Amino acid sequence: MLGLLGFSLIGFQGLSKHLMESSSIDLYFTDGTTPAQVKAIEAKLRQEPWIKTTKYITPEDGLKEMGNKYDEEILSFAENIALPLSLELYPKSDYANIQFIDRESKHLRTLANVEDVIYQRNWVENMTANVQRLQWVFAASTLIALLVAIALIQSATRLSIFANRFLIKSMQLVGATNTFIVKPYVMNFVRYSLVAIPIAMGLLLTVFYGLPFVFQDFAIINDFTKHIAFNQLLIICISVSIFGLILASFGSWLSTRRYLRTKIENLY
Repeated sequence: MLGLLGFSLIGFQGLSKHLMESSSIDLYFTDGTTPAQVKAIEAKLRQEPWIKTTKYITPEDGLKEMGNKYDEEILSFAENIALPLSLELYPKSDYANIQFIDRESKHLRTLANVEDVIYQRNWVENMTANVQRLQWVFAASTLIALLVAIALIQSATRLSIFANRFLIKSMQLVGATNTFIVKPYVMNFVRYSLVAIPIAMGLLLTVFYGLPFVFQDFAIINDFTKHIAFNQLLIICISVSIFGLILASFGSWLSTRRYLRTKIENLY
């Protein structure tokens, strides 16, 4: 459960980062501006820390892009006018918020030969709001999943140790130390965890990487997994494994200690 949530959370973060960085700020230059002047401005802007990449658009490139977006009637009209040279700026996701873009757009309009600066303001606003809203949803989901996982593991360990409550109490009555009594049960649940970990990891990898190739209806999962780096995948697997071991050890220790403190007449 926690592995599924971890995969979804990191995949969503990568997807939202990709979407935020795919929104460009378009600079349109005045008539008479030469490609060399645009290239010089592009080289200067690339040194800005908030810019991830830039793209120089010639009039020919502009016509090709319009051909992919609009019908032939609009395209034939565009061919009769001179399209200006333009430059697309793609900001880094950390800077892709409307306040920063508004401030930088005012600065970009002051550059030499820049006639206009256009960007999708409504798209950036909506994307920023949706990302913040979904982050809260994922945070709440993580907390709920954590509590459910703890409750399930605690219930399993208590049920298993409940069957041995008389044996635990008998060992205590004959003089066995608490450590001697608790250790076998803790180690037993640690072994269960070591067996369950590769099974859980295999199921996670099957769900996120196997299903999209077998069933086309699950191809949307690729939108998440393609934004998960190998080191992030490794961190998820290791974190879930460590959490499972700790929770199994702590749950079995806590449940066993409970029966050690229970009076004999309360065991029935």
